[in-house]
Amino acid sequence: MTRVVSFIVLWIALIFMPVCAEAALSAETAEKVWLEVAEPTELKDLPFSVKSEDQPNAWVSNNESVTVTTGLLKILDTEDELYAVFAHEAGHIKLNHINKSTSRNSGLSLISVILGSIFRESKLVGTAVNVGANLVSSGWSREQEIEADDYSVELASRHGRNPVGMYSAIDKMSKINKTEPSGFNSHPPDDRRMKHIKDKILSIDPNAKFPE
Repeated sequence: MTRVVSFIVLWIALIFMPVCAEAALSAETAEKVWLEVAEPTELKDLPFSVKSEDQPNAWVSNNESVTVTTGLLKILDTEDELYAVFAHEAGHIKLNHINKSTSRNSGLSLISVILGSIFRESKLVGTAVNVGANLVSSGWSREQEIEADDYSVELASRHGRNPVGMYSAIDKMSKINKTEPSGFNSHPPDDRRMKHIKDKILSIDPNAKFPE
């Protein structure tokens, strides 16, 4: 009887093993979903790559390339979630965030240099100027993240993808590396960010269903 039970358990494990092995989204799927985002945003000429790295992440490099890590592909379950992440990155490009950040940070650096020269004999004031500049820069970055989230939700809604993918993707990433409230963080706190995303989605689709 024990051997029969063991055989049944092994048989069930073998049946479900391939499903588990293929749970992560593949590099081929990632490229396909990126092209789905790139087509309406006119970003098809942008180089796309999948980086072998455990940390779940995706980013745009100087408006010149898009990268996603294998770590992110492992924790996302649906193409809608991946679409949302890519649409978010596309949003940074289409909303001109990188150029705006460069211009703003250059202005902050100039102000810091001027104030530093005026109060060069006071280390305390110099430190306060640098801290203030970092806080302002981080605040701008958090604002851009929210704008890119909104862009992602709107793009998904217009092109037949479930915008709730943005909400569930952030939820899954927060379980790996949660962003807590801090004036120095470049991203908004996850709880506040997810509430904003949820409200944005509900403003477009009041009947949207969210994961519990």
